[in-house]
Parts: sequence; C-alpha cells; structure tokens
Amino acid sequence: MNKLNVDKKIIGFDMDGVILNNSKTKIELARKLGFNLELHHTPFEIMRTMLPQVVLEELQKMLYFTHEIAVKTPLIKGARNILMELSQKNIPYYLISRRKLPEIAIKTLRQRRVWPKYFNDNNSYFVDRPEDKDSQAYKLGITHYIDDELRNIDALVSVPNKYLFDPFNVFKDAKHYTRIKSWQEFNTHIDL
Repeated sequence: MNKLNVDKKIIGFDMDGVILNNSKTKIELARKLGFNLELHHTPFEIMRTMLPQVVLEELQKMLYFTHEIAVKTPLIKGARNILMELSQKNIPYYLISRRKLPEIAIKTLRQRRVWPKYFNDNNSYFVDRPEDKDSQAYKLGITHYIDDELRNIDALVSVPNKYLFDPFNVFKDAKHYTRIKSWQEFNTHIDL
C-alpha cells in the first residue's frame, strides 16, 4: 500500500472504552470482588496497577465472557452520533477489537442497536494482540484510530493520526498522542 492520503479519512475504532462504556460495570464487579474503584480508576492500564492480577483476570472474565453482564454495557455518550455522521458522509470506518469472544461482543453491539446498522461483518475485526491491530489497520488503510489503551496506540505504527480516548483525564503524560475526552472533542479534530 502506498503512503496514505490523509485528506481521505478512514477511521478505526477500538470497542471497549471507546464505543462501549463499561466503567460503571467495572466498579460494580470490583466491589463484588472486594475492591473499591472510582471512575478514574477504570481504564485498564490504571486498573492493572490497583488490582492483584488474579482479581483483574476474574473481573475481565466476568465483564467480557458473561453474556448477561456484557450485553448490558451501554454506548459511550456521543458514539452513536459519530457513527451516524460517518455513515451519512460515506466516510469509511472500522472496528478493530481485541475481544476474545466476538459472538458476545456482537450481541452487545446488537443490543445497543449499532450492529448491523453501523458495525457488521464487513467492517468489524477481532484480533489477538496490539500488533494485530496495526496489521489490520494497515490492510484497511486506516488514517485515524481511536483507542483507550496506550499499549494499543503504541503498536499502531502504520496509522498516521492516533487518538487516545481519555474521558477521565488520567493519561496527562501521554503528550505524544492527541488526547480526547469525548466524541464531541474528536469531531472537532477530524472536522466531520
């Protein structure tokens, strides 16, 4: 693939923490496991410094593999509006997630009425590692990618415009990426 023309936007999204808001569910699950978290503790990179590994793994198992919990996850405020605007303007966009059980992720997106209207088998990819996100982004020609984990963004070497979704303002030192706190703020950066 040749060097990308950034005037033609091709947007890539992570799912959890970007499209789906599982922060309150993380707090509830942590409480059930004997730990108190606040909203600003819910980004994964913060949680893993606050919870023992065995507790973190149990929380993730309940959050992502338990159908009854997963399908109740709401959309992040403004996500549907961005998806609608991208669709109306025929700007290509893709979901690239590291969810281990795509079928539960799809059921959750269907429950939120964004599958198959905005995300579907033609524009959604489930991968294993952060490096796999970059490989998929390269194949798709993604010019702008939004993720809420630094390790994923660090791995996206082929994407020229990377956005760190940081609604709780916890990654103040991540100055090498454009930090955004909301979908409205993202919209101002890409000028839809």
